Parts: sequence; C-alpha cells; structure tokens
Amino acid sequence: MTKRFTAQFGSNNTVRIYDATSGSLHRIINVDGKIVSQPIIMENEISVTVQNGMFNTIKIYNINNGSLKKSIPTQ
Repeated sequence: MTKRFTAQFGSNNTVRIYDATSGSLHRIINVDGKIVSQPIIMENEISVTVQNGMFNTIKIYNINNGSLKKSIPTQ
C-alpha cells in the first residue's frame, strides 16, 4: 500500500509534510528562499515555487528523504 501525504506551509521557507492517514508529521523541508506557491505532491515528490531575490525557481524535492531532486528557473 502506498503512503499518502499532504503538505502545508510551515513558514516562509519551510514546507511541512504530513501522513494523510494518521495526520502525523512526516518531514519538514527547508527551501532556499521565500515560498510563493502552494506545494504540489506527485507520488513521492513535492514541488514548490520559491522566490530568491528577483528570480523564481520551481524546486522538486523527494518526500522520503527531503533531498532536492531538481531546480527549474522560471521567467
């Protein structure tokens, strides 16, 4: 059975990931910059748009270990 997760802002630069079944906190991910979009969960990844200075970047993290998988600059 696949675990299901939900996410919410922790602060301007953190995302809290919860186990959707039990409601327990699974992980807190710190991002480099200010979060400017709602986090989106896709299977075992979470994406969020982050503002750093005048630039926005879409960052994709691994939910299981919190590591940054990909960083995509936007215009």
